[in-house]
Amino acid sequence: MNDILDLIISRRSIKQYFPKYVSWELISRILEAGRHAPCSGNIQNWKFIVFIEPERKQKLVDLTHEQYELSAAGALIVICAELEKAERYYGQRGEELYSIQNCAAAAQNMLLEAASLGLGSTWVGGFDEEGVKELCRLPEKVVPQVIIAVGFPKDIPSKPPKYPLETLVYFHSWRNKMRDPAKYMHEIATILSRKFTGVKEKLKQTAASVVSKVKED
Repeated sequence: MNDILDLIISRRSIKQYFPKYVSWELISRILEAGRHAPCSGNIQNWKFIVFIEPERKQKLVDLTHEQYELSAAGALIVICAELEKAERYYGQRGEELYSIQNCAAAAQNMLLEAASLGLGSTWVGGFDEEGVKELCRLPEKVVPQVIIAVGFPKDIPSKPPKYPLETLVYFHSWRNKMRDPAKYMHEIATILSRKFTGVKEKLKQTAASVVSKVKED
């Protein structure tokens, strides 16, 4: 099995699409990925509304604050949260937080499955919420959380810069760092690999120095 991390690192947010048909077989796999996302208490308080007809897609795109290029995507998927269901089990926290978290997990699964299928996708969080609710005819306690655009990418952006891992990770409390986590966790293989790499570099440097002296002589 391939490491999922490779897929996560290589995935990009695609805004420009070729106006090509995306088969229902591919769309349904993306929806399946969302359906199997983790969620609080397995309540699965989400619904997925799929837009595939050009005229209907355009109406939805008109509500995304001038992101008109998304109309070329093969499909647009509105992920909606059923707030009442989350509130019933978890009260205010379920309604205001868990619903967002659950839909976010489903959205991420969809993005990764789209990438695994060779499709482009993007997470659209900027839209007229009331307009989308009206377009989708959503009940009062159902809220659109995110729109996922899926299609064949025109171009793939270069990798954006990311903060180094060591600047993001603390241990046990805020701003508490370890100088050498591998040593702390007794990961001998990591330590030995690091030492071997260091020895290898020193040997290269020594060899280069010897060659340089021989040339001078």
